[in-house]
Amino acid sequence: MISADSHVVEPADLWVTRLEPQFRQRAPRIESLPDGDYQITEGVSRRRVSGAEGGMAIVKMAGEAITDRMYRYDEQRPGAGDPMARLADQDLDGIEAEVVYPGWLSTFAMPDVDLRVACMRVYNDWIAEFCAVAPHRLVGAAQLPLVEDRLDLAIAEAQRAEKLGLGAVMLPHGPAFTYDHAEYNPLWEALQDLGIPITIHITTGTITASSHAYPSGTAGHTINITKSKTGISAAAIELLWGGVPARYPGLRFVMTEGGIGWIAFVLRFMDHWWEDHHRRLSPKLDEPPSFYFHRQFWATFEDDRPGILTLPMLNVDHLMWSNDYPHTEGTWPNSVRQIDKDMGGLPEPVRRKLVHDNAAALYGLG
Repeated sequence: MISADSHVVEPADLWVTRLEPQFRQRAPRIESLPDGDYQITEGVSRRRVSGAEGGMAIVKMAGEAITDRMYRYDEQRPGAGDPMARLADQDLDGIEAEVVYPGWLSTFAMPDVDLRVACMRVYNDWIAEFCAVAPHRLVGAAQLPLVEDRLDLAIAEAQRAEKLGLGAVMLPHGPAFTYDHAEYNPLWEALQDLGIPITIHITTGTITASSHAYPSGTAGHTINITKSKTGISAAAIELLWGGVPARYPGLRFVMTEGGIGWIAFVLRFMDHWWEDHHRRLSPKLDEPPSFYFHRQFWATFEDDRPGILTLPMLNVDHLMWSNDYPHTEGTWPNSVRQIDKDMGGLPEPVRRKLVHDNAAALYGLG
């Protein structure tokens, strides 16, 4: 099995020790207080660390119920932050390889551009080191600083990430300037030239500020996480109606951690609208939106039986299962059991595509 979406928990002092001196006083950091440890991200959030980070893997491994007890940052399961321990945890779950995403996603929403760029460069260097321990089993996704009037920053970091050996680049789920605008064309052209998969992960971008505005475990936090997970379709809709995949057929987009149950409904609605209105749409799409989606979009899912039931309406070659280690909604260390539950009755060749072959092909894992 290959997990197309897993996460790390970054070292608590990653940015404090690695940022350029002029930024260190403002670095993302962990503050330990009597009532818990807090993630501090300038201009975005002050969020108490909870079981949703690496501590959740400890609870799931023990087979315990998830509670709201206080977790300290250093309670995380070692595999969340150490690559060698990570490989051991992969073995426990029957995982051959995984695509690794950040744990600290709020950097995408940092309002100071120079600080955001500096933080993302530090993370990209670190995750490249992390994955270099076993490049055939760990595929790192680089963060790109998307600033609408400074696209050169994202282009330069994508080029640098490719040289670092990272296997994907991340753009925000909620950009300040929506993806249907032609101003992004230089970025799309550069990314097409690189040929690297472009991932759009939930809870990134401007939406991060609101989704992290509540302490973990409260109803407000849960509401915002659910809205983010179900709202990932917005980025795909903007890209499709904006004609981006039509203009750049070499781009490959991965909608990450949003599940697949939404795809059939959204595409059918878009196709219906295209059938009635494509003669007057701008930009003009020669084919219905589903054509471009099935050709150039991939999507990841975990526990998503409703999505499995819509497989006849999807491109089964572009769907990728994930265990979301070490997070709350993840299936580690019981992924085989969850796969059997969700995919029971599927032909074995289809099941193998979903849990292995599609991700192996997209990320060149052989």
